[in-house]
Amino acid sequence: MLIAITGDTHGRIDGIRHHLQRLKPDYLIHTGDYYTDGKSLARGLGIGFTGVRGNCDTGRKGKLIEVLELVGYRFCILHGHQHKVKHTLNHIYYYSLEIGAQVVVFGHTHVPCCEFQGGIYLLNPGSPSLPRIGQQGSFIMLEVGSGIFKPEVMSL
Repeated sequence: MLIAITGDTHGRIDGIRHHLQRLKPDYLIHTGDYYTDGKSLARGLGIGFTGVRGNCDTGRKGKLIEVLELVGYRFCILHGHQHKVKHTLNHIYYYSLEIGAQVVVFGHTHVPCCEFQGGIYLLNPGSPSLPRIGQQGSFIMLEVGSGIFKPEVMSL
């Protein structure tokens, strides 16, 4: 299964739309901050979708945290502001241990991250539209299957 992971799109999805149309993922995860952009992308691609609200999604309906099983892995999807990810990843690491997640997908920092710490994958796609100073727009393509777990940060 090929999973596209994005977030922090802030209403600007033309660039990532082009890349996703070319890459043809099977599923899309959006980490919040205009998570309705994720719904629009998934609908246009005709694929499944899971997204969460971020700190810029005020007034929108949707969950702050989603936990789901995909291809034998337990994913926790959250924006990250509620776990202070700009300061430390310890909070989301320990939270994932509490809920039994093997993969934490988060956003908020606008900086990509693919780390494996203590048996937990920590994945942040960065931002395709508003990267932090010195960074390029980015997202993650995750290939996951029987014995395969291969995240790759993709630049726009």
